[in-house]
Amino acid sequence: MQQDCLVSIISPLYNDAQIVEGFVDEVMEILRNNFTNYELVLINDASDDDTVNIVLTLLKKYECIRLINLSRHFGTEIAICSGLDAVIGDFTAVLLPDSDPPYLIPQLVEKARQGIDLMSGVRQDRRGEPRWVNIGANIFYWLCQKIFKIPLIKNSTHYRVLSRQMVNSVTKIEDKYRYLRLLDAYVGYHQQIFVYQPIRRTRRRKFKNPLEAINLGLQIIFINSVNPLRIASLLSLLVSLLNLLYLVYVFFIYFTKDKVAEGWVTLSTQNSIMFFLLSLVLSILCEYVGIMSAKLRGWSSYYVANEVNSSVLIANPEQLNLVKDSDNVKN
Repeated sequence: MQQDCLVSIISPLYNDAQIVEGFVDEVMEILRNNFTNYELVLINDASDDDTVNIVLTLLKKYECIRLINLSRHFGTEIAICSGLDAVIGDFTAVLLPDSDPPYLIPQLVEKARQGIDLMSGVRQDRRGEPRWVNIGANIFYWLCQKIFKIPLIKNSTHYRVLSRQMVNSVTKIEDKYRYLRLLDAYVGYHQQIFVYQPIRRTRRRKFKNPLEAINLGLQIIFINSVNPLRIASLLSLLVSLLNLLYLVYVFFIYFTKDKVAEGWVTLSTQNSIMFFLLSLVLSILCEYVGIMSAKLRGWSSYYVANEVNSSVLIANPEQLNLVKDSDNVKN
């Protein structure tokens, strides 16, 4: 039975020439069989392989596909956000072509129609990932939840279905550093997770290299939590108190001992600890200052080079109304 709502699908593409045709075929079959109106929005994040040419061929084969080419490589998060700015559906699903199964879309949309503004995906396990990725992910999630108090769900993915109200709320956030899995939590509304097993469309899965992963983790922590500054401040205060006690100790020795030996070891140890903590505090402050500087530039999060569409944009031209409840659009 086809659902009478307009469903938008967002999929970021980056060097996905080997899998994009099979992915689009599968998604379009799901959309045609389950929905009256739909659109597939493909965001090309400046691929340098044959991805664009393959998609241009698919535009002639299928209706209701939009290809948005970004001006340069911005990354998965920004590519998805650019898609959220462009979609027009009552409900929007976000899928990564190499790992997210399209067959779940109909049941996720049906749950969203029952009043859930966000269906958020959580992977069942991390099978197939390198050991360093698993260890690093576990440490990162523990730090976010226990130390930095960042509401990031462990093993959450980009796979999600958003209501029109949720999409409108997320796109109102004007921030160069938009991390979708956290924006959802901050926006609120009625949310629910679903657990699924990611698929593998390629033999070799895409992984961030260690430097990229560390950079992303630091961005998430420093953008979404002031706790690193607080920890640095508490460390500085603790060391200051210890320094004060040491000063009292020095005066006590000076007035009670006739002969005071040179305290080279103690002084060197103290200086080493102080310089270490000062460097740590400065590094944390530099991260925050760098992020604030980038935000104050006023640059856009992304730039669109061009957009190419299928010849047919509305599968059912007789039904152009997108959202029955107009109050959702205003929020």
